[in-house]
Amino acid sequence: MARYLLALLLLANTTAYADDEAPTKPPSPWTSELELGYQSLGGNSDSESLNTRIGLTYVKKQLRQKAEAKYLLAEKDGEEDKRKGQIELQSDLKINERTYVLGNANYVDDRYGPYFTDFTLSTGLGYQLLRRETFQMEVEIGPGYRHQEPNIDEIDDDDIIVPETVDELILRGNTKFTWKPSKTVELNARFTGIAGNSNSTLEAQLNLTSAVTENIAIKLSNTQKINSWVPEGLKKRDSTMTINLLFKI
Repeated sequence: MARYLLALLLLANTTAYADDEAPTKPPSPWTSELELGYQSLGGNSDSESLNTRIGLTYVKKQLRQKAEAKYLLAEKDGEEDKRKGQIELQSDLKINERTYVLGNANYVDDRYGPYFTDFTLSTGLGYQLLRRETFQMEVEIGPGYRHQEPNIDEIDDDDIIVPETVDELILRGNTKFTWKPSKTVELNARFTGIAGNSNSTLEAQLNLTSAVTENIAIKLSNTQKINSWVPEGLKKRDSTMTINLLFKI
């Protein structure tokens, strides 16, 4: 696992160096981010974890497109303990100064979660509540569709939330804000709620980024997810905490 992390670090540094040497060009509509996090613990029990994130954003005139991919892998005492991948795509098209229509697709593949596959597709309207230099806030709401395949092969069968495959209509709401108290510090928060007949969820993501250089930063992330219903004896809330190096290329 450490070999893959080192290769990605070398790739990010090489790309950033090449960009520094290139002649000055007009601002590109594309921006990209690469995050890397690795942890290794030894002692009575050995564990390793690797998490990565790649984000792409394209903004031109009235169109804004975002793509994000995340991957988490954890091993404990030489055996795989967690493996989760996620891809999210969103396209926004402004219809006036503050309002936009959106399309969102989100796919999660989780080897050890309650669902092997969790896919949502939604549309709706978004509105920019605040657009200040240091603080921005947006809200979104709209209908959608959800498909979930239960993890019936998981060793711990108690993890299953719904033992049947889910295909249903949903209502999705999303709120996000960005606050920049200084040139080197940025706070991002995102709250996503999905309501459906089988289950409803609320996910909160909080990110704190502190710049080290113009292209490198340290990012602390905390994600909390609450399910409206789980089997007896299980907790409704799941949480994830990561500390990553962030490369802006």
